[in-house]
Amino acid sequence: MNEIKEIFQLMAQERMEEAVQRGIKYFQLKFSTDGLELVVPAQSPIWKVEAADRLYFYSVAEVYYQYFGPQVYACAFFKELWQSTKDLPIKWEYYSKYLMQCHYLFISKNRYFQAHQYYNKLFKDIWQFNYDKQLHRHHSKIRIGYLSADFNRCVLEDFMGVLTACYNQADFQVYCFANGKIDDVTEFYQSCPVEWVDITGLNAPDTARAIYNREIDILFDLAGHTRYNLPILAYKPAPVQMCGIGYFATTGLDRVDYFLTDKYLCHEYTSKYFVEKPLPMLQSHFCYWPKEEMPQEIHGAPCNAKGYITFGSFNDPIKVNSTVLQTWQRILTAVPNSRLLLKGRMFNAYQGVETMKNMLLKAGIELDRVELRGFSKDYLREYLDVDIALDTFPYPGGGTTCAALYMGVPVITLGDGSHGGYFGISILKNIGMEACCSYSMDEYVKKAVLLASDWALLHDLHLQLRNIMEDSPLMDKEGYMRDLENNYRKIWQNYLQEE
Repeated sequence: MNEIKEIFQLMAQERMEEAVQRGIKYFQLKFSTDGLELVVPAQSPIWKVEAADRLYFYSVAEVYYQYFGPQVYACAFFKELWQSTKDLPIKWEYYSKYLMQCHYLFISKNRYFQAHQYYNKLFKDIWQFNYDKQLHRHHSKIRIGYLSADFNRCVLEDFMGVLTACYNQADFQVYCFANGKIDDVTEFYQSCPVEWVDITGLNAPDTARAIYNREIDILFDLAGHTRYNLPILAYKPAPVQMCGIGYFATTGLDRVDYFLTDKYLCHEYTSKYFVEKPLPMLQSHFCYWPKEEMPQEIHGAPCNAKGYITFGSFNDPIKVNSTVLQTWQRILTAVPNSRLLLKGRMFNAYQGVETMKNMLLKAGIELDRVELRGFSKDYLREYLDVDIALDTFPYPGGGTTCAALYMGVPVITLGDGSHGGYFGISILKNIGMEACCSYSMDEYVKKAVLLASDWALLHDLHLQLRNIMEDSPLMDKEGYMRDLENNYRKIWQNYLQEE
């Protein structure tokens, strides 16, 4: 019991790493029929700790493992937290965090879907608004409400701006329901022809009422389980509700009617893992529109100057699991003298660097062939040091993939057959780069090695990819909004014609 006291003393001193590493030995991790489970043995001294203190340790541990891995531990602690919490809004939040964490793991699609379906059960006693269909029928324009905590500087800014700046003002009226931080990018959204509604600080039912009172026709949540706005949709403040762009799997919530997807992501196999009706776009399900000042200088492949190939990944390092590293090791072995450049916020911390070094060594990758760079504001120019970007899996890049391509760097991606796992596939197919799509680890390795062997092709791709993107459906703002708004009209008419 003395050591348990010392562990909590360490947490009081904000020495979280030491506390977690000493405390984890009192737990066991096992796979159960419904996922990962944290087991506390009956004889563990953890049981002698007050329940509130035990939950505090869980919350510290999940944050630690979320950033420094293994992700399987973070997932287990999130599960323990939502199961142990009685406060319903907190339970909703922890369950969303648990579902998000599942994206980093290789778990079956059925189990993944079932975990999302269970989320709906947490709202079985939540009331819903009723609608006067005639009132909505008399609107001169279709009222679209966008709900997000990300109307600010974040990875989604390059996909959300087109929704507020480029829509058809003759037929639609746009509302932005915002509950995130305010910064210079927020000013861009506020300057658009939208009605800005600050819902910061409001709880879910009060926010739902604010949306309902504005007679929103279609409410579009842009975050899914990446944020915690889905409880608002549980009250059904709009007659038609949908999700997409910022999330890549079903919400699990039966009060969400549609999920925005595209022809490359949506097919019979993936659709069965959604409780929502898929709403497929003709091309890309999002439009890439970088608003940040993008570096104008585009050079040829750096291998021509350096004399060796540099593979790179600027994806969040927590997406880089042991299977990914073992696959990258095969590529590095097959391409003599090649290097690997990894960049991410995790490498700004000593513990993050050491964690990745240990993972690299376990995967058989020599450390002198790897460079770890921390986060920096001018990160885009660092793509000029990369010949080929390697996507992560099972959680691929979205904004990161687009940024790499826009900076002239070809990306090798791996689709695992799931809707979210095909994000990279959709991006590449939308710009005509299907040759960089793979559907198995062997194919992923083969395509990376093959591309690395053709320095002339690499040089041409580096010079041409930005133009290719700008001429593709991925960056066609007018075509994208025309298609999206046709979908809005269709689902609104379906609602009005329903008995």
